[in-house]
Amino acid sequence: KQLNPIIQEPTIPEWMQERFQREAAILEELGEKNEQIPRLYASFSEEERFYLVQEWVEGETLAEKQQQKGKLSAKEVKEILIKILPVLDYVHSRHIVHRDIRPDNIILRAGDNLPVLIDFGIVKEALATAVNSSTQAPFSAAIGTPGYMASEQAAGRPVYSSDLYSLALTAVFLLTGKEPRDLKTDPKSGEIIWRDRAPMLDGHLALVLEKATRFHPRDRFASASEMLAALRSPSG
Repeated sequence: KQLNPIIQEPTIPEWMQERFQREAAILEELGEKNEQIPRLYASFSEEERFYLVQEWVEGETLAEKQQQKGKLSAKEVKEILIKILPVLDYVHSRHIVHRDIRPDNIILRAGDNLPVLIDFGIVKEALATAVNSSTQAPFSAAIGTPGYMASEQAAGRPVYSSDLYSLALTAVFLLTGKEPRDLKTDPKSGEIIWRDRAPMLDGHLALVLEKATRFHPRDRFASASEMLAALRSPSG
């Protein structure tokens, strides 16, 4: 995977190279300790570009699955969520926010059908930082995908529940076939209106997804394990 830094200079600043290597080391550790995260084999920079050499995951992304099959059932979506939330819980336990969870960044692995989390935003953020030439203060471009990004993440302040927000909107996409940008937003609360697109949806799953997509982080699940427990509760 080739990554291009946000700032274009004749030579890569030393601080950016150091940050890239530091974030790549975190990515390497994540892949070594969780089988649903691709392993990182190498990272290097060459001719003002950065490269990651990662494990190839055979399978189809959730976006591809939805494109081929159409809307997924509530049972299928719930199963995917139950299998991916422990991975997010592990990532968050390492004090890392993924920052770019969307249908294209979760692969259903061919061998065991487990969802694999790819394309972490931590390395991209290392390369999306520039320094103001007059004040020497660093600033970062927001990392993520418009529509799937929570408001606090778009403002450059992602929290753990930002990932849960993105994951829940990924589930909404699988259930409705609608990208977040194609759904209406409540002008008062700022929350996405999607229930009318899935009128037959199981009420318990819908309540979990609605809580995870609340506009303000304090109104969402505090952790991936809390969201997982809600999905597994007897009422589900």
